Amino acid sequence: MKTLCAPTPELACFGCCPPIRPAHYDPLDFAGSLRREFIENRRTFLQEGPRYRPIVGYSCWGLGFLDARGRRAGCLLHPFQNEGRDLRYLIDYGNKCHRESCEPSRMFSLLPPEGREFWLPLVRGLNTFLYSSPRANPLFHLMLWGPHVLEPLRTLAHYMNWTETELLQRHRFLLDSAWPPRTSRYLFRLVLERFPGTTGSDEPFEELCRELRRRVLSLPEIRLPHDTLPESVYTHRLPMEPDFCDFLRLGLGWRKASPRHAGRIKDRIEEIAKEWG
Repeated sequence: MKTLCAPTPELACFGCCPPIRPAHYDPLDFAGSLRREFIENRRTFLQEGPRYRPIVGYSCWGLGFLDARGRRAGCLLHPFQNEGRDLRYLIDYGNKCHRESCEPSRMFSLLPPEGREFWLPLVRGLNTFLYSSPRANPLFHLMLWGPHVLEPLRTLAHYMNWTETELLQRHRFLLDSAWPPRTSRYLFRLVLERFPGTTGSDEPFEELCRELRRRVLSLPEIRLPHDTLPESVYTHRLPMEPDFCDFLRLGLGWRKASPRHAGRIKDRIEEIAKEWG
């Protein structure tokens, strides 16, 4: 299956590679020093072969250029690079390497094959540092909208014979910082389900989402105490759809809630969306 980590033979992301880095770290800010490091790591790996060595500081000796021309950076110990043998046990972050995946990558994997292919032209031609950069790679932002928003819009683009660029031109909210995807995707999903015919142009669709948000924020129920009940849990652990949990946490600022109270809010919001118009 095509992954966001390495969707084509020319593209590879090393953003999740260990060790753990500070929040908001962007490899693009350190491209010069990283390039020298990756060249040296590749040279050492090819000359000395794989052997156990712990990671020191902010550098992993297993992270280097995968090709002689220095176009793709990635894990030299990954099974794809070693005829199926997984050599990541040779570093002390091996378990992290096995499990690590970013949220955009997880959302990308939920798209159907044609959905993944549709967005890839946006990053064609990026080098490995640009592709691994959360601010330079638009897919890191776009994928956070998730399949419930991206797939209806891609279907529309197919019907209208739009490219991915033309779709973004008509639906600018997808890259607009005023609409953070994880905060907004639940409400956008509801509007897409209620008003599928509005997606041909950006402004009415965006206005509908803005109006739904206004109506939701005016509900008296959302200002009631929600985090003091014994059965309250952290909102990201509620047994509900992830986009709704994100809306509670990021859109309403709810840290904790009881499943019953959250369920009542969800029912109320979806009643508004269904009765609207």
